[in-house]
Amino acid sequence: MLEFLTGTKVFGIEIYEILIWFLIYGVIGWIFESSLRSIADKKFVNRGFLFGPFIPIYAFGVTGFVFLLNPLYTLKPLEFTLAGLPKGHQTLYFDYKYYLIFIGGMVISSILEYVVHFSMEKLFNQHWWDYTPYKYNTKGRVCFSITFCWGALSIAAVHFIHPLIGKNITALLPKKAGVVIIIVAYSVLIIDWVISFVVASKNKKKIAAGQAEADSQAEEEVEQKEGV
Repeated sequence: MLEFLTGTKVFGIEIYEILIWFLIYGVIGWIFESSLRSIADKKFVNRGFLFGPFIPIYAFGVTGFVFLLNPLYTLKPLEFTLAGLPKGHQTLYFDYKYYLIFIGGMVISSILEYVVHFSMEKLFNQHWWDYTPYKYNTKGRVCFSITFCWGALSIAAVHFIHPLIGKNITALLPKKAGVVIIIVAYSVLIIDWVISFVVASKNKKKIAAGQAEADSQAEEEVEQKEGV
C-alpha cells in the first residue's frame, strides 16, 4: 500500500500527498464554514452534506487549486525595457501569475459549485446553499461575489495555505502513519457518504410527500370554493 501510494504519481505529485491534502482541506473548509454559520446563528451549526467534520467542495476546490494552479506560481514576470526612462529604471516587470491564478480559481470554483449544486438538486431536491439573494447569480448556484472570494482563496491557497500547511504536514508526517490515517479516514468518509445519501434520499421523499399533500389540499380548497 505504501509503495503504491508513494510510488504512483499524477503530474509529478504522489497519490499519497494528494489524498492527505484532500483530507486536510476538507476539514479546514468545514471548520471555516461551520464557524461562520455558528457565529451568525449564535449556535453550533454543522455545515455541509456529510455528518462528519468534512466539506467535500472545499477538499476538491483547494486541492484542485494546488494541483492545477500551483504550476502557474513558477511563471516568471514579463520583462519590458523602456529606453526613455532613467538608467537603472529602464526595465519594468509585470508579474501576471497572480492574475492567472485568480482567474483560474474563479473558473474552477464556478464549475465546481454549479455542477455540485445542480447534481444535489436533481438527486435530493434540496439546496445546501442558495445565492439568489446576491446580485449576478446564476439560478442561485453561483454568483460573482462568492466566485470572487474563491479567486482570492486560490491565491491564498497557492501562496500561503499550501506551503504553510499542506506541504509541511506531508513532510513532517511519517508516511506509515499517513497511510494508516488515509485508510481510516477514507473508510469513515465512505460510511458517512452512504449514511448521508440515505438520509438525504429519505428527506427527498418526505419533501415530495409534503408537497403532494399541499397540492392536494390546495385543489380541495379550489373545488370547495367553486362548489360554493
